[in-house]
Amino acid sequence: MRNYRKKILYVAYIASSIDGRIAEHSLDNLSWTSTEDWQFLQNSLKKFDVVIVGRNTYRVAKKNLDKRNAIVLTNKKLKSFGSVKFLKPEKHSIKRYLMNNQYKRVAILGGPRVYDFCLKNKMFDEIFVTIEPYIFTNGIPMFTGEKFKRYNFLLKSIKKLNKKGTLLLHYICK
Repeated sequence: MRNYRKKILYVAYIASSIDGRIAEHSLDNLSWTSTEDWQFLQNSLKKFDVVIVGRNTYRVAKKNLDKRNAIVLTNKKLKSFGSVKFLKPEKHSIKRYLMNNQYKRVAILGGPRVYDFCLKNKMFDEIFVTIEPYIFTNGIPMFTGEKFKRYNFLLKSIKKLNKKGTLLLHYICK
């Protein structure tokens, strides 16, 4: 008898300025994102078994992430506690870890090294990008800019979230 494993669904959530910045600095608390984006994200996260973030994202959102299953990708040696696991991507098979823990729905919240890691490891089935009507001109980009192959996505929907012009883009992996 074959062991059939259900496919894990990977969905990334990214809040961005018009110029593709996800934060002005590494400890930015995302106070620049709209209430509508925050509500969309919080309602969406209720549907997921686990959240993957980087260490800086965890430090900024620790209060909220400590309440749910979370995997923090980091190169630092940090002790896991409760439902928060600190894993070094180069030392752990993240996909195997997710399967072994029977996670079926995985939310990916970033930062750029996490998004790069998940992209390279085919861990993006869907991406929600909220574009806030700001231009930072410098700050933290959505991806690190490391050169790797091109990935194709298909735009599924565009939704205007508020009168300021915040847009929610929903892409699916092609």
